[in-house]
Amino acid sequence: MTLDSRGGSEIIQTLPKNVTFTHGVESLACMRLSDKGMIRWYAGCCKTPIGNTLQNYKISFIGLLHDCLEASGRPLQDSFGPIRTYANPEGAIGEPKPKAAGMGTMLGWVAKTIVKARVNGDYRRTPFFKDGAPIAVPTVWVR
Repeated sequence: MTLDSRGGSEIIQTLPKNVTFTHGVESLACMRLSDKGMIRWYAGCCKTPIGNTLQNYKISFIGLLHDCLEASGRPLQDSFGPIRTYANPEGAIGEPKPKAAGMGTMLGWVAKTIVKARVNGDYRRTPFFKDGAPIAVPTVWVR
């Protein structure tokens, strides 16, 4: 389930170069909530959410949703370490609202990681883009 009981989800921030598909890459699909919105990747066959990238692949970044990482049955913390950031708590269901934490550290890590990937060329190593374009044509979700 993508959302927990408070309406949140665990997201692992990483570089696309760290993502490998052992099979099923032909089933990758993507969508956007607007013409210029983030690209939301999912498995077209079963609709499992995978993660979100920016439309510009040169800004090398993906937020992977926990749904696609839990197949091993092991807790995410075993593979990725403890939760370091709590973001956007104002949208949580119920009271009291959780407290935001770790945003400065996370934003610093993201900025440093993206700049490093741009300088050393790691942004080119991505399973989601080819020749600068998404490997699947994003559909735009219209309400």
